[in-house]
Amino acid sequence: MATGVSAYSTYQQGQTQKDFSNYEARQAEADARAEKGAAQVEAERLRKAGQRASAEASAAIAASGQDLSSAGAIGINREITRGAEEDAYFTLLGGGDRAARLNAGATMSRARGAAAAQAGTLNAFAQVAQGAAQGWQMMGKPGKGKG
Repeated sequence: MATGVSAYSTYQQGQTQKDFSNYEARQAEADARAEKGAAQVEAERLRKAGQRASAEASAAIAASGQDLSSAGAIGINREITRGAEEDAYFTLLGGGDRAARLNAGATMSRARGAAAAQAGTLNAFAQVAQGAAQGWQMMGKPGKGKG
């Protein structure tokens, strides 16, 4: 009886570890989605800030009496837009990188859980086999089990 209880306990420990690892994996995947979403929001904020800066620069150029179609005005607006787009791009890149690392962690967590469940099952079978072998040995000894 004790062997059966011990084997079941070992099996359940493996299953519990698997369940916990799957929970960790789901959490890491949710964090990855959040990282990606946050990067998209921040990139959009940077683009809008670039548009505002470009509009303010255009207003300042016009207020100074310069032509907005002049090479200087166009160059200033182009540089502002390029900077904002570059910032947005690197923000998205960073968010994607963080999300990829979190997803890789989720994969590893699931693998650890599967390995723990498999180890629990194998160890439970080993305990049952060991208990059965001990029982057979006891049955074969004089004064024990038979007779």
